[in-house]
Amino acid sequence: MDSRTDPPPPPVKVTAADLYGTWTGWKGSSLTFQPEFRAVVENLDGQEFEFDDAWRMSGPGSWRLLKPGAYRGGNTVGNGSVIRVEASPGGGAGKKDPATESPEAEKELTPDDVASRTEPPPEKADWDIGVTRSKKGKLRLFFLTSDPDVRDTYYLTKKK
Repeated sequence: MDSRTDPPPPPVKVTAADLYGTWTGWKGSSLTFQPEFRAVVENLDGQEFEFDDAWRMSGPGSWRLLKPGAYRGGNTVGNGSVIRVEASPGGGAGKKDPATESPEAEKELTPDDVASRTEPPPEKADWDIGVTRSKKGKLRLFFLTSDPDVRDTYYLTKKK
């Protein structure tokens, strides 16, 4: 996460093929986009006020790509492409895909991080994720966390 207030990024348009693969984030979190609009979240924190609820979610889900200008939720994710992700905790009908599980993700968490993010996740969560580019031109995904007055930017970068 980055607590700086960055200037608004220029609009970035992506295709589904640009998103396929695993994107890693803060303290072992990841989001995997698969064909047929399937997604897998691992240790992903909640967006906006849900981040303050101190849960992390792992489990299966779905995603859809909104074209630039189609998002109507405000300017919190920029004005380019927006990805809508919905997921539920693993288990039952939505078991995790063993091929996408990352044992390294748990190892990156420190005991203090785990202790401070222990609340159970909700039965279902969703994220509106914006797309930007790094200074080097690489795609980065982002969403905002916490109260609007003290938000942080939660970045995800594509795993090689």
